[in-house]
Formats: sequence, structure tokens, C-alpha cells
Amino acid sequence: MNLKRVFLNKAFRLFLLVLIIFTLIYLSVNLGACEPRKRVIKIGNQAVLSGEYRSFGEDQLVSVKLAASKLSPVRIGGFDYEIEVVTKDDEGNPEKAFLVAQEMVGEEVAAVIGSTFDGTTKVSVPVYEEYGIPIISSYAQKTEISKMGNTFFRMVMNNEQKIENIADFIANKINPQKLMLINNREEYSIELVDYLREVLSDYSIETAGPMSIKISEEDVAVIAENLLIEGPDTIFFCGSYKELASLMTKAREIGLGSRFITEKLGMDDKIFDLADAQYLEGLIAIIPEPPSLARYSQDPRAVNFWHDFNNYLSQIDDPDISIDSPGEYAPYCYDSVFVIIEAMKRSNSISTKDYIDELKTTSYDGLVGHIEFDSNGDRVNPLSTVFIVKDGAWIRY
Repeated sequence: MNLKRVFLNKAFRLFLLVLIIFTLIYLSVNLGACEPRKRVIKIGNQAVLSGEYRSFGEDQLVSVKLAASKLSPVRIGGFDYEIEVVTKDDEGNPEKAFLVAQEMVGEEVAAVIGSTFDGTTKVSVPVYEEYGIPIISSYAQKTEISKMGNTFFRMVMNNEQKIENIADFIANKINPQKLMLINNREEYSIELVDYLREVLSDYSIETAGPMSIKISEEDVAVIAENLLIEGPDTIFFCGSYKELASLMTKAREIGLGSRFITEKLGMDDKIFDLADAQYLEGLIAIIPEPPSLARYSQDPRAVNFWHDFNNYLSQIDDPDISIDSPGEYAPYCYDSVFVIIEAMKRSNSISTKDYIDELKTTSYDGLVGHIEFDSNGDRVNPLSTVFIVKDGAWIRY
């Protein structure tokens, strides 16, 4: 055979060219496949990121991304994983939240941090429950949400736990002889006072029916006079600091010496602009925040988090971020990521069906204190912090 004539044949040359091209394509594909595949853990971040309450969602977004940057890459089951944060805005709208939850499932997230409100969380939980995806809330406080499934976990204390801590303080630290409970006729206040009365009865502290009042300049004097007639040694008031300042001012002016106790709504520095400091002396506020995070905390981890958050925030090139410092719930969002990753590490797996049992048995010391979950996914024994007014300022009790 004349090899020269074969190589000069156009058909053979075309065949040879095609063969070379296919060989190169084959080598390119297979050599690429031999390269290490990037392994990723997707953490869903569902929150309100638009509208009036966007700052809550921005707190969560920055905190979750900060935690991911601290942990990533993480070694689990013999492999290194990058942590990818998948963020979606549910707009604080339950209908949108339901759709966002479905989108998160489609993204194949391993867990979800969220959502911001009770309503948006409530509609999202069943979606994640159906697919066995853990959802950890750093905001939602309605007690009944934790009874909706086995994949819901809560970093903040629920509403009942908040009230139980108030009752425990009143019973064991104050032990009042005659206690009067007052609500301001708003739903939150009514429910809190009614449950507080119920819990106090377990401590053998009986109270008369709660006083339900709507404080105004016209009737605050009458309310104060009625209190003077009743003669309680302790008054628990659930309402705004503005209402509390008005009531305490009038009560002190007519000589009522009762001890006043309030909760989160009543504790604000602006109360000193509305009432004379001498009238506020001894006012107690019981706040649903652990001592490690509450005002005046010198906890090194809390201080470091504050600096890390602000440094990370300054590096984010996003004109849509409006916050300039961490908010109250930021540490809970931050710890949520650590709790998830710790559970994965203990199970040596990023699969939800493998690590969720480890998540349920979490025992982790975070920024928000010691974290354990009960059978409903609620925190075990979350702590509150108590403050008292001394010399015109809030100090720790």
C-alpha cells in the first residue's frame, strides 16, 4: 500500500481531523472530571429583607454570613465543605413565605435559619417538616409553633418561658404580700398578664382579677387613686414605657409607695425624659435576654462578636444593607449556624436524616448561653436578665 497516497487522500485526512477533535474533547471532559469536586453545604437564610422591618432580616443575613465565614471550610466525614448561604426575602408575608420555603426545598438546602415573624414561620414549618429539613428560628416566639413538627428548633425563649421567668423572679425574689397585675388592653399585654397570673398560682401567689386599663391623661389620676385604695405592695404593669411613666408619676404624687415591676416594653432610657427620676426609683424590669448579652455585658465572646459583626458589615459592598450595628437578635442568628454545623460534625454527615438526631441532642455553649433543646425544639431553661432603676439609671439587679 502506498502510504503517501493514503495520507494525501482527502477523506482520510478528514477522518483523522475528526478523530483528533473527538480525542481532545474526550480527554478534556475526563481530565476535568478527575479534578476535586467542590463540596458545598447550603444553609437557607429566610427572612424579611424589604419594607418597614427589613433591619431584622439584615441582622440575620449579616450574622449568618459572618458565621459561615468563620466556619468555612469545615471538615465533615473526611471531606472539606464550603458553606454557602442561600438567601431569600419572604417580605414578612405568610403567602410569600410559603413559596420561599418551597424554593428553599428546591435549592436542596441542608437547613434553614428563619423566618422573622411568627406568621411567616408558622406557614413555613410544615413545608420543611414534609422534607425533613431543620428550621431554626431566631425570632418567632409564639409557643404553639414548636408543636407543629419535629424539625423546628427555636433559639430565643418562647412567650410562655418569658412569662415563667417573670413569675419565678416575683415568687422567689420579691414574694409579695399583695400583688396587682395590670394590662393595657392590648392583645399582647392581656395574654401575658393572664398567663402570668396562672403561673403565679402554681407558686401559691393568688391575685385578684387583672386590672385592664387604657392610660390617658384624663383618667390616670383615677387609676392611681384606685390603686391607692387597693393598697398593693407590688404592681406588675405590662405596657409601654410611656404609659408606665405616666402611671408611676401620678401614683407617686398621691403617695402610693408600691413596688413597680415591668417587662421589656417598659424598659427604655427615654422613660427618664418622661418622669422624674425619684418617681422611677426602684422600678424593676425583667428582660428576655441572657446575662451574657443583656445591657452592660462584659462577656468577652459578646464583645468580640460585636467587633466582628461591625468589621464584617463594613466589608460588605451592598447598598441595600441599611443597618450599622448588630441588633438584639443577631447573636441568636449567628449561633444557629454553629449549632447546625456542630450537629453535622458529630454525625459525620451533612444529610438531614443523619444529623437531625444530633441536632435534637445539642449541648452547645454559644453567645446566647448554654443551648439545649427539649422535645419540642424549644430552649431548655433560657435565662432572663433583671434590671432596676437606681439614681436615675438602669443597672443590673
